[in-house]
Formats: sequence, structure tokens, C-alpha cells
Amino acid sequence: MNEALLEPFRQRDAPGRDDYRGLVTYFAEGWLRGRSALGARVAYRGYRSSRGRVCDLLEGFARMVPLFGAWVEGGRGTAVPLPEGRTLDLADAFRRGMLAGTDPASPEYWGAIGNHDQRAVEAADLALALWFFRDDVWGELRDTERSQLASWLAQVERVRMPDNNWHLFVVLVSVVLHRLGHAADLAGARGHYERVKEFYLGDGWFKDGERGRVDYYNAWGFHYALHWLDQIDPEWDPAFIRGAAAEFLEVYRFLIGPAGFPVMGRSVCYRMAAPTPLIAGHGSHPGIVSAGEARRALDATWTHFIRQGALRRGNATQGYHQADPRILDNYSGPASCLWSLRSLVAAFALPDSAPFWTAAPEPLPVETADYSITVPATGWAIIGRHLERDITLHIPQAEAHPAALESYGVRRRVAALLAREPRRPENEHAKYGLSTYSSSRPFCISKRKGGAG
Repeated sequence: MNEALLEPFRQRDAPGRDDYRGLVTYFAEGWLRGRSALGARVAYRGYRSSRGRVCDLLEGFARMVPLFGAWVEGGRGTAVPLPEGRTLDLADAFRRGMLAGTDPASPEYWGAIGNHDQRAVEAADLALALWFFRDDVWGELRDTERSQLASWLAQVERVRMPDNNWHLFVVLVSVVLHRLGHAADLAGARGHYERVKEFYLGDGWFKDGERGRVDYYNAWGFHYALHWLDQIDPEWDPAFIRGAAAEFLEVYRFLIGPAGFPVMGRSVCYRMAAPTPLIAGHGSHPGIVSAGEARRALDATWTHFIRQGALRRGNATQGYHQADPRILDNYSGPASCLWSLRSLVAAFALPDSAPFWTAAPEPLPVETADYSITVPATGWAIIGRHLERDITLHIPQAEAHPAALESYGVRRRVAALLAREPRRPENEHAKYGLSTYSSSRPFCISKRKGGAG
């Protein structure tokens, strides 16, 4: 693995566009190292998920290909450079993997999608990638091949979803299929979409289901999906989607700093996706977030986490800084953390000539002044301290006392080995129950390096 590709992020606070291209090469190398013979499954090293081996391997394919598609969508062609003058043909890699993974007769078939099935999550990423590759892959397929891909994706329309952000996976799949000219259950998609709107709290924030919590899934789940829905079908519900995005950006931009963000909640390992809403929203709401601020958010996030050891062997580590099983959800596997690439997906979907890539980075709010922001819809307060470059998230309704993270000790490891499934600690109180979360003192990082416990 060419670790030298990470050096610009370790040495410079403002990496250049070519440095980000090198980052794509870095991830492409890691992806190729684990790719299966037919290209539908990609294996990474790390802690396994509760979803099973096939889903872990599917994630390795599905969570990378939106980045490949975004590279193409942004007008960079279908080849990503590799070391020694080699290239990766993105369109060919995507086509081969999709055809092998959706063919029931293939040894690398991903399997049928069932109720509450992780495959439904990955189907949304595959659908988004298919939209990005609509000319270079979908447009070149035979009718039988199109039918095969669409039939596998459309399974999400006929199964039950958890009553939370998963509704958006169905919406994305259906809308992509419809826009590509294939049959889709748009009425069913509308039902899923309207259910999501019932989770809206105001001020741009959603709760994750009727009894769900409020966390950073708003950034890398809800608004990410809504952004692409609006891009793929601008007539779907522009008033709500764009209005909610504007309200969200007014507040959310104050949570991003040069040393990460006040992390809390589940799926901590998606952390590099935190600036995604600013990148996705600066074009439609430049009066709220400028191109320069959005670029600085991306730069600050990736430089900080790379310097803290968040990338290894062409993948994102399974923790906040480095791998940490104490905070790794049991549904997360070795490739799950590739949702961190969602900020790069939003960035690379923009052409090289876009202001995001050409404008000079501008300071983040905490780099210019102190502030105190309240979020009535969630009850949160966001405090920025300029001199300390620290951002704290205050949740008044939570408990004030700290909570030690339960370790992933010998007893749990043995139990996991015997059960052949992860038995990592949930640590729910530490993730959601504290009254204060700080960017400079993350709840999941102990004083000793790594904090893996």
C-alpha cells in the first residue's frame, strides 16, 4: 500500500486537488487488494459484523463504488491512476461486480434481499453509483443485463424496512430505477418518503425513527440521501429538501472544527463523512456556506483524522481515530467505515472547475470567533471557543457525570469466538447519555494513545 499518498495530509493544512486525487488512488489500491475473482466482493481486514460474511464482503464493494461513480460524474473520465503507471477502469470494475453480484447463478451472488436486511442499505449505494455510471455502464448494458441489475435492486420495494432512516434507501433505489427508465414502485417510495418527513423535528434536524435518537446520522444519513434524491429528481420535493438543508446548514456548520467535531452517538467510524452537508449544500445555499468554507471543512476533517491514524491499508479504521472495538457497533464490519467516503463522494461529484475546487479555503466559524448556538428542535447548545479551537455540544436533558467505556475484554472476545458473532460492548450511555461532548476531548479517546481499552 502506497502510504506516501497520505503525506500531503500529514504535512499540509490545505491539501490540493491533486492530493485528493491521490487519496482516491489510495482507497482504490486497498479495494483492489481485497477484490474477489469476479469483482463483486471485496474483503478487508478488521472486526466482523453481525450481518454475516457475505454482507461484509458486499459492503466492501458497495461502499466504495459511489466514490468511483462520483469521479466519473465530475467529468474525470473512467480511469483512476495507480502506481507504476497502471490505471483502474472504474466503469469496467463496476459493471463486472454488479453483474456478478446480482446473478443468482454466480458464485459471488449477494443473495436475496429480505426483511430488515443489510443488503437493502447497500442497494442504495449501488443505485447511487449506477446513477453516476448511467452513461458509461447502464447505457452500455444489454436489456437482459439491465433487467438483472434492476430486479435485484427492486427487491427493496417488496420487503419491510426498520422504521427509521432506512426508508430513504427504498426511495433512492426506486427513484434511480425510474429515472433510468425502468419500472419502479414510485407510490411505495412516496409512502416511505412521507414517513421520513414525520421524523422531522424542525431546524433541519430529524430523529432516527419514531423512538429514535438525534445524532450525526442527520449529516451522513438523512441529508446525504435527500441531497442525492434532489439531484436525481429535482421535482421530487424541492421545497422541503432544500428548505430543511438550509435550516440544517445554519446550525450544523458550527459543529465542524480543525480538530474534528464533538462526536457522539452511534456509527462513530463514519467520522470523515461529517463535512458532507457543507460540501453538498454550498452550491444551493452559498449565502449560508461558501465554497471556501466547505473546502476548509473537508481539508480540516481529512487532515485531522489522517494525522490521528484513521486510515490504514487502504481503508478507514474501525474507530474515531484508530481502531477501537469499544465504540464499534456490532452491525459494523471491516468495510462499514467506508461510509466515511461520503464527503469525498460529494466533493468529487463536482467538476474540477467548480468553485469548491478552485476557491481559496476560508476559515471555519470556530477559527474566527467564539459563539453560542442553540437548537430549539433538539434542545442542544453548541459552544465554540476560538482560542482553544474547541467545540462543545451540550445536551441539557442528559446526565452530567462521565461514563467509562466498557472494554472489549477477554470474556467478550471468547464469547464472540464461541458464538461466531461479535459481542462488542454497546456503551450506549457514553455514546448518548452525557451532557457534554467536546471536539478536543472526544468521549471515546483516553489519555493514552489510541484509547482502545
